[in-house]
Amino acid sequence: MGLFGKKYHPKILHTRRMSYSDLFFILRLSRGELTLKPIFIVASVELGNSTTKSILSATDLTSGKTYILDRAVRMTREALSDRDVFCHTITNVGLSVDSIANLVKDTLVESARAAGVTVADLHFVVRSSGVTAGFTTVDEIQGVIQALAKGCMLAGVPPRKMISPMTINDIPAELRNYSQMDKVYFDGAVTGNEAPGGESLVANEMEGELVTAGLKGAAKWLDVDYRNPVLSLDFGTTLAGRITDDQLPYSKVVGSYCGLAGAIPDALVSKVVSEKYPSVLDFPMQGRYKVKKGVVKTYAEAVLSHLKIEKITSGTRVGGSPVNIEAARKNGVTLIGVDAGDNLSDLPKISEIGEEIKKDAGIQYIHPVIDEVSACITERLVAIAKEEGLLLPNTKIGITGRAGITGRKPELILEKLSDLFGRNMENEVIFADDALARGAAVLGRCMHQFGTPANPIGGIQGGGCILGERIKKQKRNM
Repeated sequence: MGLFGKKYHPKILHTRRMSYSDLFFILRLSRGELTLKPIFIVASVELGNSTTKSILSATDLTSGKTYILDRAVRMTREALSDRDVFCHTITNVGLSVDSIANLVKDTLVESARAAGVTVADLHFVVRSSGVTAGFTTVDEIQGVIQALAKGCMLAGVPPRKMISPMTINDIPAELRNYSQMDKVYFDGAVTGNEAPGGESLVANEMEGELVTAGLKGAAKWLDVDYRNPVLSLDFGTTLAGRITDDQLPYSKVVGSYCGLAGAIPDALVSKVVSEKYPSVLDFPMQGRYKVKKGVVKTYAEAVLSHLKIEKITSGTRVGGSPVNIEAARKNGVTLIGVDAGDNLSDLPKISEIGEEIKKDAGIQYIHPVIDEVSACITERLVAIAKEEGLLLPNTKIGITGRAGITGRKPELILEKLSDLFGRNMENEVIFADDALARGAAVLGRCMHQFGTPANPIGGIQGGGCILGERIKKQKRNM
């Protein structure tokens, strides 16, 4: 059961959807208060290898807390195209600019309608993508971002709501008093993290930035000081994440994650479900069954034997996604990745293990094996960072994504990390769903300079607001 035979209780934030009208009542009319409270509405549009999402969030600019209004989720395979294909998902779904744009438009409109707002009510839209399998260089992700922009515009989003405002007059009048733009400008730092300079290190660089910011926002609900230094991991279909130090006013990125995450359980169920482009999301939970730990461990070790979880020092692709080793070296960033064989070569072998589990042990073993594999991957990813000297004594760890927070994964991860560090890690690890969408809300706040000095999201653990230090830094750079 892990360190000292303890049963672990993870700190995990699950999204509770709230309509705009309900949030309006809570923030504006509670306790008889009739004054308007500022609500900043942001849409996060995400094109993933498995799913495409539009998640609407609303941030109370007084408290800095973010609420999820609604989320619309479509399977990315719905955008399958047989013409003008310029990229593919990991499962080889061909996508075109128009097919991406139409799926994004429908998803965004659906989420706005369900939240009780219109697309015109949105203050800002952030676009991101983890679809990198069809690319040869990290720069090609821009083609997907442009396709996402087209979809947003088809839904009625003007271009000005997808870029950083240039002046205070570009901010909605009702929100201007909450902006610090007259004192500081957006210089690219998000929640006190300075991105590596020059070229991108990994194709899903933006995802790593957004989930780190989103986990910082989620931590406000969990009463955990998840400010720098942090280690963030996003287990979507692909792996993203960052490790930061504790410099001020801006921390440096010292580690970056890339490669496979949810694609591994997707492969495990690919011969168990009937979908042409399978995902573990197509495989239903099997209810409560007693399983033998020894059997689970044996199959988990079989899957892990086909994985490479290591520091990346050579090559141009990891788990189907392009990486730039030289740029990482120049920036002093350690790349850590997960692959199945050599650039996805062993995914078919993992599929065969899933088929074997169903045939010999029973389908009820699939999810327990997936949970054990995910926990072991997490432990190794953190262990490598520890071995490389990237972690400080107070580095907090944050985890998001379907392959990191579903099922029994949080408990197993806490158990393994507690064993790794030799202490109870319950108060040092947080779990949250929709961290990327939460990060979009935070990015929007940073671009508009909507700070909350009394409850800062940037800076270091135990420290105060870094606004004064940012002002000094920007004056020195003028």
